[in-house]
Amino acid sequence: MVEDKELRAEIGKHLMQPENYGKLEDASCVGVGIDHATKSYVIMYIKRDEESILDVMFGTNGTQDTTTLGSLFTEMIKGDTVENALETAAALEKDLQESYASLPKPKVDTSKPEGEQVERISTEHQDSANMVLTAFRAAMRHYERKQGGIEEEQFELSISKMCPYSTTECHFVKKEVK
Repeated sequence: MVEDKELRAEIGKHLMQPENYGKLEDASCVGVGIDHATKSYVIMYIKRDEESILDVMFGTNGTQDTTTLGSLFTEMIKGDTVENALETAAALEKDLQESYASLPKPKVDTSKPEGEQVERISTEHQDSANMVLTAFRAAMRHYERKQGGIEEEQFELSISKMCPYSTTECHFVKKEVK
């Protein structure tokens, strides 16, 4: 119960006063995570060296959820090693996929007109987290590409959704079954 209370307080803090919001002028790499269904994006600016995340900032045109999650995530990785930041992102991505998979099945009412028969299920919270994590992955990819001699302002990735039901168009990703 104490952990839950502390977590809510931390989320509230980032909701009211987001950290690391804005543009980092001397970024080593810039990544953009885009949700083409809503035209929302997160852009992440990271200053790093071979081993550490020295500084990180982000911007978004998304919802307050996106800003809050961007603030929480950037605080988690700021000052950490690149290896730990990648592990943190991977663990959060696993949680995100589980969250998409646990969405409730919508109610179907065939007495309604075509297009209104299936209840809409919102994935807004998941999509916000997805954009933040995708922007981070894009920034890491941008750094690798720059190290390989590719000069570009930023690297962009589209988010992938594993959601059969959404309030917006959904990009389906098929999982391989082994």
